[in-house]
Amino acid sequence: MKKILITGAMGQLGSELLTTMRGIYGPANVIGTDLRMPEKDSILLEGPFYPLDVLNDKEMAKIAGVEKVDTIIHLAALLSATAEENPQLAWKINMGGLMN
Repeated sequence: MKKILITGAMGQLGSELLTTMRGIYGPANVIGTDLRMPEKDSILLEGPFYPLDVLNDKEMAKIAGVEKVDTIIHLAALLSATAEENPQLAWKINMGGLMN
């Protein structure tokens, strides 16, 4: 069975994809991550969920190892308005997270 980790799982795309993928692969096989944890009653907590800064490659590797992840979908990013104000930070998160 596939084990999928989604970064940015609380974002607009990430939250929808997390829910859909859990419906396909089962809640235990799709791991959500984001900078912060969802609210206690959130549907996003129906499976594994970890706080993760995508720039922390050691923590990402640790989570992927513990959960035996074979696929990572990187959706953590700064959206355009924020990214335009701070393009270096946007590059760091968008591309650095991808590299990690």
